[in-house]
Amino acid sequence: MKNKTQPIADFDNITPADLANDETLKRLYCEAVRRGFWANEAGRALDFFSLAEKALADDKRGTPGKLFYALIKNKNMRYVTDAMEERARKRLAGGAHDLTDMAADLSLSARPVSQETQDALLGRDIGYYHGVMMQCFLPQKEMPVDQRDWKVHHGNASLVVRAGLIADRDNKGQFVDCALPSGAKARLIIPYIIGYAVQRNTREIDMGRSLRRFMEKVNIPITGPNGKALTREVQNVASADFVIGGWDEDKVTTRKASIAEELTFWLEKHPDQQSFWRPEMILDPRFFDAISERRVPVDMGHLVKLQRSPRRMDLYCWLSYRTPLIRRAKTVRIKLDHLQPIFAPDITSPKDFRKRFRGDLKAIAAIYPDFQTEIEGDMLVLRKSPPPVPANITQLLC
Repeated sequence: MKNKTQPIADFDNITPADLANDETLKRLYCEAVRRGFWANEAGRALDFFSLAEKALADDKRGTPGKLFYALIKNKNMRYVTDAMEERARKRLAGGAHDLTDMAADLSLSARPVSQETQDALLGRDIGYYHGVMMQCFLPQKEMPVDQRDWKVHHGNASLVVRAGLIADRDNKGQFVDCALPSGAKARLIIPYIIGYAVQRNTREIDMGRSLRRFMEKVNIPITGPNGKALTREVQNVASADFVIGGWDEDKVTTRKASIAEELTFWLEKHPDQQSFWRPEMILDPRFFDAISERRVPVDMGHLVKLQRSPRRMDLYCWLSYRTPLIRRAKTVRIKLDHLQPIFAPDITSPKDFRKRFRGDLKAIAAIYPDFQTEIEGDMLVLRKSPPPVPANITQLLC
């Protein structure tokens, strides 16, 4: 029997025929996963095939294999066209999950990763937040454009968000004021952006195709009014400035950054003459460095299920961050009155807040039942809990 830990494809001698052959390209995908430089997820399988199409189309020297190898090593999805992706989609023909299953079996034999971890990874979209943003949250509701600042303090961390401006797509020479990033869409866009950057080790985010694919996967259309709202929220996120304050026993730190250094919108005409947005974002290097140093994973699927309530999205993120840090056998008690300004600044009645908070915990438990929480009188009781995204999963992705 062939040893599964042996290479199943030769990355050093990729030929044009290899890139054009579906079965050979699948073996190359499995080998990339086995070597640990490509994440095993259905969307990433489509990316892999799309880069093969790009290499075949763009090669000018008769060595598309070398171009393909460079593209996948750098995880460079920029300038992959919709036509290339569509050809890749047809080549996979709905078999992306079968391919990830195949790759999981091979990577399982090559690396000390449990079957439970591999099963947990398959089909999951993992995003990331900066650690401070798991404690200090954006506005839950859309804010008026004339409110330019948002300040939140929680524990030893503070966050200030300042709304920015952006070049007007419809009027040359003009800029428009953006609103503060807010609501459920911002809470999906930001961890998605960071996840894309971390998993591909790039500051260049092709948001048009990749975010569109993600939104389609979770049944959020980007056309019509919802598409306009999504575009507006991308602009709000990209233009905002963030100031993070941290207080330790021996130092106080202030860190400033924008999420985006650059945002470009490309307008594409569909054959039926509809215009589709194709934003490309380049992350601010300061922000990229900050998330490289301190990031916390979140399960995007969980956030999607909670998106009807930004408050529940925030509580889920906070529990994901806070409960794994509790020492074993220790209990943490927090007054509900202290949590109300963080999770429900618009609710003034303590009684109403406690009722809603109980409902929030119940809704979160229906999605992730392993948070060890309960309410005793006017206190929230927390005990050590396993994080929704185990560390060994994120090690596979990064």
